[in-house]
Amino acid sequence: MTDFFLHNLLGRTMVAYVIVYSIPLMLPILFIKMVGLKGLRNMFAFDGKKTIIHRLDPRIKVLYPATMGALSVFLNWNWVYALFAVTLIPWILVRPSGARLKILINMTLVPALGEIWSAGLFFTGRANELVYAFPWTISWVGTAGLSTLGLQYGAEQAGRFLVTVSASLLLIFTTDQSEIVWACMKMKMPVKMGFAISIGLRFLPEMFERLSILMQSMEVRGYSFTKPQHWWDFNGLVVYVKRLVTALPLITVPLIVGSLRGTDVMAMVADSRAFGAYKTRSTFEVHRTTSEDKIAWAAYASIIVAVFFIAALHIGNRTTFG
Repeated sequence: MTDFFLHNLLGRTMVAYVIVYSIPLMLPILFIKMVGLKGLRNMFAFDGKKTIIHRLDPRIKVLYPATMGALSVFLNWNWVYALFAVTLIPWILVRPSGARLKILINMTLVPALGEIWSAGLFFTGRANELVYAFPWTISWVGTAGLSTLGLQYGAEQAGRFLVTVSASLLLIFTTDQSEIVWACMKMKMPVKMGFAISIGLRFLPEMFERLSILMQSMEVRGYSFTKPQHWWDFNGLVVYVKRLVTALPLITVPLIVGSLRGTDVMAMVADSRAFGAYKTRSTFEVHRTTSEDKIAWAAYASIIVAVFFIAALHIGNRTTFG
């Protein structure tokens, strides 16, 4: 059997198709199965817990994703995962619930695994670096096979993705929209930029909320979104896909109309509050610098200095692939 899959043309072709299509098909199914629309709706919503991270200066959390993402560019795949481990420390202090933690893991690891696998296929090196060489029958895909160099390159890029996403989700999870506007104003950034960020963070939960309501209203009227119980039920799967395609315009049109109405209401609210009429904005709550903020700023600076120190000593410089 092993000789058939390693040396026979038909067997090698079958293995090649499994390698190419198994991960791209499995990851979206895993993501939807583990997270779902309700999970996405809850994921992009601010949780008003009173932890030390929630109480930090919003300016720290606004700068945090951009800084961590920029620092990850200077490191190779070994050290970039050490930086990712550092970004997990604030999450320990946040203490997210088990359901939200599951969503966080799926939103970070599933895309990262997809990036590693795609780079392993299409970022190929010399023939002796291939883990599995594809036969000529699958040459139309455009890759010679699965390579160790590509997997290493994908691991490095996935590490940078994990660092940036972990820091960005911390901002979304622990910072209120008004705090983001206040932070942008204090950092002499355009207030409209903070307003745009806050609107974007508010739009995603509302969109998923509308989508969930639309699907529930269709189910109440007798339309079934029930998936087949078994994956090998081909006829049931075909019927399920047909139902989704049929329901697509019935869902997207009200969703787009509702989103446009929401933007119109938001514009009227901004005009009624004279947003943009003055260069400076007054705020109801003003953050006062605390000892926790000073410790966070010191830790922030230490991370930056440590990364540049590692890069200066050529210990963890980013790898040049080719």
